[in-house]
Amino acid sequence: MSWRREETIGEKIKKIFVNEQDSLEKKAIIAQYRLKTAMGRIANYLEKLSERDKVLFESIVDALVKRDEVRAKMYAREVAEIRKISKQLLTVQYALEHAALKLETFLIYGGAVNEVVPVIGVMKEAIGIVKNIAPDVWIDLQVAVRELEAAMGEGIVDLTLGVDVGLDVEAKKILEEAKIVAEQKMREKFPELPKIPSAPEPGATTTSA
Repeated sequence: MSWRREETIGEKIKKIFVNEQDSLEKKAIIAQYRLKTAMGRIANYLEKLSERDKVLFESIVDALVKRDEVRAKMYAREVAEIRKISKQLLTVQYALEHAALKLETFLIYGGAVNEVVPVIGVMKEAIGIVKNIAPDVWIDLQVAVRELEAAMGEGIVDLTLGVDVGLDVEAKKILEEAKIVAEQKMREKFPELPKIPSAPEPGATTTSA
């Protein structure tokens, strides 16, 4: 029995473009490239946000040592905003990893075009999250969705036959799972903020018993 080496995704991509055929697969490949680019951008954002968080965390501690609660609260508010954005990006990152794996499996092994439907759903959900916090990621995902929807059109998939419902359900399920993972990673990645005592209001008087 002869053993046949499995074709790598790189070899498959090269063959598709050299032969100038399989336009459906070409569009899926372009979508995957944009998806990977978006994931890379998110990783860069997360790294920079993490670095900024560390600097501000140290500033909070320093302010508390100097008993400057007002400044400590100011830094803490900025840290809270950074962590909110980081959590959103982590959620999108894990969801897109899931989508990228599905798309890569489709490209390597083929299959029904409908198998790409959840990938579109995940990216559309992600687009809504990143629109106001990472415009470049938003653009990449928009292009990826456009290519996949065009590919599905060529694959003669009728999106009016309840497919959108399933798309939303599975996409939302993937996003929910990604949120859980993101919350766990946030606890591991970012230290808990120190307690900041409440500073008395200007002009306030204290009463003694």
